[in-house]
Amino acid sequence: MVYQDTIRDSDVIDGLNIRFLKLFGMWNAINEYRSTGKRPPVVKIHVFGTLIITIPYIVCQLQSFFNIDFDLQKLTYLYLHPLPAASLCCRILIFWFRMESISRLYNLMRNDFFNIPQHAKAGVKKIFKKISRLSNICCIFLLLWNAGIEILYLIFPGTSVDYIQHHTGSMAKVKTGRKKIFGGWYPVPMSEYPYYEIIFAYEFVCLFWAATLLAFYFCLFFQVLMCLYAQFLVLGFRLSSLKVDNDDSDSRKNNTYNKNNNTRIYEELREILLEHKKILSYTDELRSIYNPMVTITLGIGIMVLIIAAVQLLLGKTSDPSFIFQLVQVFSFEFLEVSLFCLGSSLIGTASSDLQFAIYCSDWYKLDVRFRKAAQMLMIRTNRNATLSAMVMYPVNLETLEAIIQFTYSATALMIGMVK
Repeated sequence: MVYQDTIRDSDVIDGLNIRFLKLFGMWNAINEYRSTGKRPPVVKIHVFGTLIITIPYIVCQLQSFFNIDFDLQKLTYLYLHPLPAASLCCRILIFWFRMESISRLYNLMRNDFFNIPQHAKAGVKKIFKKISRLSNICCIFLLLWNAGIEILYLIFPGTSVDYIQHHTGSMAKVKTGRKKIFGGWYPVPMSEYPYYEIIFAYEFVCLFWAATLLAFYFCLFFQVLMCLYAQFLVLGFRLSSLKVDNDDSDSRKNNTYNKNNNTRIYEELREILLEHKKILSYTDELRSIYNPMVTITLGIGIMVLIIAAVQLLLGKTSDPSFIFQLVQVFSFEFLEVSLFCLGSSLIGTASSDLQFAIYCSDWYKLDVRFRKAAQMLMIRTNRNATLSAMVMYPVNLETLEAIIQFTYSATALMIGMVK
């Protein structure tokens, strides 16, 4: 463990909202880990609390294969909620085991991650504010949408215990039975006292604990992703700002060179080369953490999207609360998948646009050593900076389109099988 300085609020890039990190105690926890190397109690509570709460629920659903009757529609509904729970477990365990690397990645949030010259600070500040606004909107919207799902599930529990225990086919046809929050099966008489009350209380805890942390940890990872994007944009801005003064341009026309100005711009390019090497090391570390998590998120997201679509099309229920619940779950998973694809695509574009930024500089007015250094940087920018799923598949907006097509095809196939 390499100890690092704590990040103060004033060190955070302009406009970035870290209030939700403070609300969950993660901001102080990361700073404490950076300075001491010890995992703070709040992280241990998140990890062990999540495993204790979610694993029994997932295990019970696996046992339901051998204890109740089911068809394709009922099977998909039973696994609508355990899949996000499994996603949370994977996400939080990645955070636990890679906390050292994640705490280092928080350097990307610093407004002094790069050594910004005085003449470029105004432009860099505008970039930070623009990307911070985008990141804040995405995170706040996702958290609020998740809160809406939790409130609706609690106020309008829509799963009949009788359907889970005794019926198959359309859930809309089952009018009897007490209602509970999730579609889970448990190895107890679920409709009887006190088991029903205990199950309802347990699912209430699962709802607020697991669903809240699922959205929180997504925003935690997504915010770092957007900070990497912002730093790439800053590097591109600095490259495009490598301009020769007008006076120096006139002197070139007269075949005289302002050696001091050439040297100054060349030294700034050398500094940018070193900073590009630095951000590439952070990019490699980020990809080593995010690629397995993105693979899991996309895989589980696709399954939840298919399940929700099947239930909406085959359920044939007119209950508006149930329909709205499914739409919310569907849209929440779609938002997670979309935002990861968007963030990865933005980073890939910003990293490759460094070549165009070099072209926008006054390279043609400068000497040979500047041009050689610029060529070296252009070669380096060919490295892939996007996230990958299953090692080989790049994650970008084209991936999102492929996911939508696959979800549609798989849903149509499953509905055809039922009919």
